[in-house]
Amino acid sequence: MSTSDFWNSVLEADEKLLWTGRPKPRFHWRNWQLYGAAPMAATGLLAAAWLFIFTTGAKGDMWLLVLPALLVFIPARATWQQLKTYTNTRYALTDKRAIFFHITGEETRVKAYPLKAMRHPKRQTTIPASVSFLKANRSKSKGIGFDFIETADELLPHLTKLN
Repeated sequence: MSTSDFWNSVLEADEKLLWTGRPKPRFHWRNWQLYGAAPMAATGLLAAAWLFIFTTGAKGDMWLLVLPALLVFIPARATWQQLKTYTNTRYALTDKRAIFFHITGEETRVKAYPLKAMRHPKRQTTIPASVSFLKANRSKSKGIGFDFIETADELLPHLTKLN
């Protein structure tokens, strides 16, 4: 399927495509929520184990630090799955709705939000930037939006204009 055929099948007849993008998260301390506390805890425990080994020698007590460090690596699978999800995600903004695409093999799932669900856009300080602009169901939520997009500066004028 060509790109134009794809957009013709997704967009309504009078709908205009304003922006497209995809998430590209980077390893950075500002993206700690993406990676979680597990890698930091594992790094700290492994560093403590190596410090213990170098200062006292390789005795039986070092396993008290190494084993918990290895167990902390188990949540790394969840981080890997999250990164894989971002790799398979695409975003689009039209003059009528915000569209999220999730591509898995030959299947593409589409979720769209109408303009009335949008709120004033908020830029988040992730690397690259994330922009939340949809109302979330939870009161303390940061909102829903396009995460880790390199072209946030191109997206924000469109979102401001649509509000």
